[in-house]
Amino acid sequence: MSDIREILDSLSKQDLIELLIEYSDNGYFPLDLFLLKADYRFSAEDLEEYWNDIYDKALEYDRNKDDRASDLLRDCAEMCFEQAKKLEDDESKKSICDMLIDCLTAASESDGIGMYHDSEWLYIEIRDEISDFVEENF
Repeated sequence: MSDIREILDSLSKQDLIELLIEYSDNGYFPLDLFLLKADYRFSAEDLEEYWNDIYDKALEYDRNKDDRASDLLRDCAEMCFEQAKKLEDDESKKSICDMLIDCLTAASESDGIGMYHDSEWLYIEIRDEISDFVEENF
Protein backbone atom coordinates (compact mmCIF):
# COMPACT_ATOMS: atom_id res chain seq x y z
CA MET A 1 0.00 0.00 0.00
CA SER A 2 1.24 3.49 -0.83
CA ASP A 3 2.18 6.02 1.83
CA ILE A 4 -0.95 8.08 2.56
CA ARG A 5 1.04 11.19 3.45
CA GLU A 6 2.96 11.00 0.21
CA ILE A 7 -0.25 10.73 -1.77
CA LEU A 8 -1.91 13.60 0.05
CA ASP A 9 1.24 15.69 -0.27
CA SER A 10 0.97 15.32 -4.04
CA LEU A 11 -2.39 17.11 -4.02
CA SER A 12 -2.56 20.87 -4.16
CA LYS A 13 -3.97 22.74 -1.19
CA GLN A 14 -6.95 23.76 -3.33
CA ASP A 15 -7.63 20.12 -4.28
CA LEU A 16 -7.57 19.11 -0.61
CA ILE A 17 -9.99 21.90 0.27
CA GLU A 18 -12.30 20.81 -2.53
CA LEU A 19 -12.17 17.18 -1.35
CA LEU A 20 -13.00 18.15 2.24
CA ILE A 21 -15.94 20.26 1.17
CA GLU A 22 -17.17 17.70 -1.37
CA TYR A 23 -17.14 14.75 0.99
CA SER A 24 -18.46 16.61 3.99
CA ASP A 25 -21.34 18.09 1.96
CA ASN A 26 -22.26 14.62 0.80
CA GLY A 27 -22.56 13.47 4.39
CA TYR A 28 -19.49 11.26 4.67
CA PHE A 29 -18.00 13.31 7.49
CA PRO A 30 -19.19 16.61 8.95
CA LEU A 31 -16.96 19.49 7.83
CA ASP A 32 -17.15 20.89 11.36
CA LEU A 33 -14.88 18.09 12.54
CA PHE A 34 -12.16 19.12 10.10
CA LEU A 35 -12.54 22.79 10.97
CA LEU A 36 -12.08 22.15 14.69
CA LYS A 37 -8.68 20.64 13.98
CA ALA A 38 -7.48 23.97 12.56
CA ASP A 39 -5.04 26.17 14.45
CA TYR A 40 -7.61 28.92 14.84
CA ARG A 41 -9.19 30.76 17.74
CA PHE A 42 -12.89 29.98 17.57
CA SER A 43 -15.48 31.92 19.56
CA ALA A 44 -17.52 30.14 22.20
CA GLU A 45 -20.57 30.58 19.96
CA ASP A 46 -18.77 28.87 17.06
CA LEU A 47 -17.76 25.98 19.27
CA GLU A 48 -21.30 25.57 20.55
CA GLU A 49 -22.70 25.62 17.00
CA TYR A 50 -20.14 23.09 15.73
CA TRP A 51 -20.78 20.84 18.71
CA ASN A 52 -24.56 20.93 18.19
CA ASP A 53 -24.16 20.05 14.50
CA ILE A 54 -21.87 17.12 15.33
CA TYR A 55 -24.17 15.93 18.13
CA ASP A 56 -27.08 15.89 15.68
CA LYS A 57 -24.97 13.89 13.22
CA ALA A 58 -24.06 11.41 15.97
CA LEU A 59 -27.76 11.00 16.80
CA GLU A 60 -28.44 10.35 13.12
CA TYR A 61 -25.66 7.76 12.97
CA ASP A 62 -27.02 6.10 16.09
CA ARG A 63 -30.59 5.98 14.75
CA ASN A 64 -29.17 4.17 11.73
CA LYS A 65 -27.25 1.79 14.01
CA ASP A 66 -23.98 3.15 12.61
CA ASP A 67 -21.10 2.45 14.99
CA ARG A 68 -19.40 5.74 14.03
CA ALA A 69 -21.65 7.66 16.44
CA SER A 70 -19.51 7.16 19.54
CA ASP A 71 -16.27 7.79 17.64
CA LEU A 72 -17.68 11.00 16.21
CA LEU A 73 -18.77 12.25 19.64
CA ARG A 74 -15.41 11.41 21.18
CA ASP A 75 -13.39 13.04 18.42
CA CYS A 76 -15.50 16.17 18.36
CA ALA A 77 -15.55 16.46 22.16
CA GLU A 78 -11.75 16.20 22.24
CA MET A 79 -11.36 18.90 19.59
CA CYS A 80 -13.96 21.20 21.14
CA PHE A 81 -12.27 20.77 24.51
CA GLU A 82 -8.87 21.66 23.05
CA GLN A 83 -10.37 24.70 21.34
CA ALA A 84 -12.25 25.70 24.52
CA LYS A 85 -8.99 25.72 26.48
CA LYS A 86 -7.75 28.41 24.07
CA LEU A 87 -10.62 30.77 24.92
CA GLU A 88 -9.39 33.81 26.80
CA ASP A 89 -12.56 34.36 28.79
CA ASP A 90 -12.77 31.90 31.70
CA GLU A 91 -16.55 32.15 31.79
CA SER A 92 -16.80 31.08 28.12
CA LYS A 93 -14.22 28.36 28.66
CA LYS A 94 -16.19 26.92 31.58
CA SER A 95 -19.47 27.30 29.70
CA ILE A 96 -18.23 25.22 26.75
CA CYS A 97 -16.76 22.59 29.08
CA ASP A 98 -20.03 22.38 31.03
CA MET A 99 -21.98 22.05 27.78
CA LEU A 100 -19.73 19.20 26.64
CA ILE A 101 -20.05 17.42 30.01
CA ASP A 102 -23.85 17.80 30.01
CA CYS A 103 -24.23 16.61 26.43
CA LEU A 104 -21.90 13.65 26.83
CA THR A 105 -23.74 12.66 30.00
CA ALA A 106 -27.08 12.91 28.18
CA ALA A 107 -25.63 10.93 25.27
CA SER A 108 -24.74 8.08 27.59
CA GLU A 109 -27.87 8.21 29.72
CA SER A 110 -30.98 9.51 27.97
CA ASP A 111 -30.04 9.54 24.26
CA GLY A 112 -28.14 6.25 24.49
CA ILE A 113 -25.69 7.06 21.72
CA GLY A 114 -23.45 4.09 21.07
CA MET A 115 -25.25 1.74 23.42
CA TYR A 116 -26.37 -0.39 20.51
CA HIS A 117 -22.69 -1.24 19.97
CA ASP A 118 -21.71 -0.94 23.65
CA SER A 119 -19.28 1.84 22.69
CA GLU A 120 -20.41 4.75 24.84
CA TRP A 121 -17.21 4.34 26.88
CA LEU A 122 -15.38 6.01 23.97
CA TYR A 123 -16.83 9.41 24.76
CA ILE A 124 -17.32 8.88 28.51
CA GLU A 125 -13.53 8.93 28.93
CA ILE A 126 -13.24 12.41 27.40
CA ARG A 127 -16.23 13.57 29.47
CA ASP A 128 -14.38 12.53 32.61
CA GLU A 129 -11.22 14.30 31.42
CA ILE A 130 -13.20 17.51 30.83
CA SER A 131 -14.83 17.16 34.27
CA ASP A 132 -11.42 16.84 35.89
CA PHE A 133 -10.23 19.96 34.05
CA VAL A 134 -13.26 21.95 35.27
CA GLU A 135 -12.79 20.79 38.88
CA GLU A 136 -9.11 21.73 38.82
CA ASN A 137 -9.49 25.11 37.12
CA PHE A 138 -12.82 26.63 38.15
